[in-house]
Amino acid sequence: MKYFTYLAISVMVIAVISLFYLKKPDGQTWLSTASISNDSHQIKEKITALSSSTFEQAMQGVKQAGDKIASSISDEPIPSMVPSGKIYKWQGKNGEWNYSDTPNPNGNSIELKLDPKDITVIAAEDTSILNSKSKASNDEDVSETVSIFNPDSVKKLFKDAENVKEKLEKRNKEINNLSAL
Repeated sequence: MKYFTYLAISVMVIAVISLFYLKKPDGQTWLSTASISNDSHQIKEKITALSSSTFEQAMQGVKQAGDKIASSISDEPIPSMVPSGKIYKWQGKNGEWNYSDTPNPNGNSIELKLDPKDITVIAAEDTSILNSKSKASNDEDVSETVSIFNPDSVKKLFKDAENVKEKLEKRNKEINNLSAL
């Protein structure tokens, strides 16, 4: 079996070498170093063109996927960034700060310059619950919607948090007393 393998490999090598010496009917050899070099150069160009076009298609696919994700997060078209790189801020009638890419038409605005390296974009969470009225549960009667902009509701939230903290501390003491028995 070993000799048959050597014989087969030898026959194939002799057949390939003979293609460099045997001539076609037109007088040229079946294989030449020039034709191999030419063919390999053409194959290399085709592979390069194919890989660059594939890369461009992949980049377009990634951009389209990013655009689809961005549009699924928000109904409004999302600009890649403020074209001028400028943001204006001004204080409103009630003391709140407003930010925009255009200056305040009714008053003085402070111009802020944005550095793209300092900007971090994150996906927004679902905020639809903030726009709807709270539904009363079976255990509690909720009479008003809590707003983070209302100082009274913020004070109420802090008071409720303190009450919860006190109840948890009281329960922990009771559990420790029971476990000591």
